[in-house]
Amino acid sequence: MKRGLRFLLQSLFLLLTYSLLWLSLWVIGFYLSKNGQQAALFLPQGLRLALIILLWRRFWLPMLFAEWGLYYWLAQEQLITHAIIYLSPILSLVVALEVQRIWWRYPLYWQRLTLLIGAVGFNSLLQAFILSFFINTTSGIFLTSVTGGILLAPFVFLLYEYLRELQSRALVSDGTPDPPLRTSLLMWGFLFCLIGLSAQFFLTPEIERLLVILVFIPNVFMAYRYGWQGGVLSALLGSLIITFARQVNGAFNDLRELEMFLTTQAIIGIGLGIAISRQQQLAHNLRHYRLRLEQELQARRELMEKLVHTEEDVKKAIARELHDEIGQNITAIQIQSMLIKRTADNDKTRQTGEQIERLALQIHQSTRQLLRQLRPPVLEEMSLEKALHHLINEFAFDDNGITCNFNYSLDKEPENETIIFTLYRLVQELLNNISKHANATYIQVSLTENKNRLRLIISDNGIGMLPTSLSTQQSSGFGLRGIEERIRALGGEWEVVNHHGTKIIVNLPTNSKENNEN
Repeated sequence: MKRGLRFLLQSLFLLLTYSLLWLSLWVIGFYLSKNGQQAALFLPQGLRLALIILLWRRFWLPMLFAEWGLYYWLAQEQLITHAIIYLSPILSLVVALEVQRIWWRYPLYWQRLTLLIGAVGFNSLLQAFILSFFINTTSGIFLTSVTGGILLAPFVFLLYEYLRELQSRALVSDGTPDPPLRTSLLMWGFLFCLIGLSAQFFLTPEIERLLVILVFIPNVFMAYRYGWQGGVLSALLGSLIITFARQVNGAFNDLRELEMFLTTQAIIGIGLGIAISRQQQLAHNLRHYRLRLEQELQARRELMEKLVHTEEDVKKAIARELHDEIGQNITAIQIQSMLIKRTADNDKTRQTGEQIERLALQIHQSTRQLLRQLRPPVLEEMSLEKALHHLINEFAFDDNGITCNFNYSLDKEPENETIIFTLYRLVQELLNNISKHANATYIQVSLTENKNRLRLIISDNGIGMLPTSLSTQQSSGFGLRGIEERIRALGGEWEVVNHHGTKIIVNLPTNSKENNEN
């Protein structure tokens, strides 16, 4: 189908549909007010304002022709007596132009509904200001216009979003959000409406006059349960209950009083719905960002574990190369030095051989120390408890006049190899720093478990350490900064207390993967 023909058919359909809806709403307004101008500014204006904001501008002209044609026909029937009413659609177009400029900046439903309510208020002020020069009822024009807009414009927006969502679901595969009009929403809305209408017949007139107060209860419930959709639907159905009460028992004999009550209950319901929808959106965003943060932390921890394993594998390979290559070369140098000493024919040559042997021995001892730092064999040959005992004994604190107590209170060894490596390296690095810099005479090492959390406490009575130095100090071993990064990446935390020495408290999960899942 050609584009021009399709637009012509769409325009004809809109013209006929809009004319029928406009005339039906005008009849309802005329039945309530017995005034043609006031009926045109009531519900039909809310329909017009919502449609010209939501539809493309190319459809505005058919709507204008349809409404002006109805004005002309009603004027011929003496139901509309003021020609200034022809200006009302133009004023709404001015408001719609300004609203459409910023409409797409606010993608959320409740944001657009708020913008639509603001457009209703501005349009009502503009109508009252311009039309009051010819129709001497400024307050009446404003109240009629804002009441019709508040009641009908949000409902038109709700239907528009529902139809648009249905079209999206038809074009896009499964996975799109549910449409705004849920079955439970409609059921609750019509249930409250049925209860309100039925009560008009069965309650006594004295109690029946208090029924209008109960209209606010469905507004609050629907808004709390369904957000802005519930607020919009309950506002419209509440207006039906109030209007029916006026016709059955004579409540709200004054039309302005009826319009004020309709507007109040609609604003309360829609306002509550907007507020609750905003809170729901904020809660949804919070859950989304929290999930993303948890995923990123999980990815970081998994990456840290891979880095730890890779680092240990590299250290193991380097240690193997040092042991195989340098160890053999040192042994060969020692043999050669012994041969030089045995075959030397003078003291100078013999001294040179002895010096070579001493240097080879020093290199051998340094290499062994380096091998222990790169890949402690005790972690493969012993349990964690025995490995830590062995590590503490290597420092020979007793020979240096330092008392070191070690308390190991784990029921079972951690299953995660990364945690074991981290604990060993942590004890190794901290004891190394204490022995070199703390000037301590007493050291306490404690490893306990409580509620799937490992707690390592290392304290001394030395000169103390500034907390900032923990993140900047590096050593020949694992490095305190690297320790801190590992602890935080594995989901743990540590604390430094300086009081009569230094106490470092480290908390780690017993198993980082299980801890993250929980």
